[in-house]
Amino acid sequence: TVCFCSTMNRIDLPHLVWAMEQLVEGRVVNRVVVDKDDAHWARVALDQMLALPGI
Repeated sequence: TVCFCSTMNRIDLPHLVWAMEQLVEGRVVNRVVVDKDDAHWARVALDQMLALPGI
């Protein structure tokens, strides 16, 4: 498959698994903090991208 986002394309399975294992163990790594307005609009964008048509 083609990934049009160069940053997302750099994510590989071993690193994703490592990050998820850290979360399971209660450790948050590489936390990103943004102001409330940016967080709101990022959530709006994510919700729109993840919405399933017809549901």
